[in-house]
Amino acid sequence: MNLETIEKLIKFMETHELTELSVREGDLEFKARRGERREMPYVFQPTHSIVHPAEQSAPAPASKGAAEPPKPAAQAASGSGKPTQEICSPIVGTFYRKPNPTSQPFKEVGDRVQKDDVVCIVEAMKVMNEIKADVAGTIVKILVEDATPVEFGQPLFLVEPS
Repeated sequence: MNLETIEKLIKFMETHELTELSVREGDLEFKARRGERREMPYVFQPTHSIVHPAEQSAPAPASKGAAEPPKPAAQAASGSGKPTQEICSPIVGTFYRKPNPTSQPFKEVGDRVQKDDVVCIVEAMKVMNEIKADVAGTIVKILVEDATPVEFGQPLFLVEPS
């Protein structure tokens, strides 16, 4: 692992506001941490075209001047009139409903979801980020089409809390 690679990894951390990153390349291992410690670091596997997060955690606090993601908002669900909460994208990337093209979607409209259940993946720079529910309830609407770009803080699902 050379200095140029390490500099790129540090730039990657800054760009995605990561506080911890662990990279293994053969027998070499690179770990970096900045700011307050995140509970679950991303694991980078350079021999593959896909990077899997060890586990998804909340995004790092935004720096001064950066846009804050919208908080989950209570709003009327279509038809039922009950309040719903949004599950929003914590990053910019491409939204995928399935873990791979031949699999079933993580969740469908009408499915029950528990807090921390994986509901989709958002790919950013070949990093497959599992997005987890931050609320328990029933999915009442999927707001984004599969394989389409999403923005930071964009609502992905509407959930009727239980």
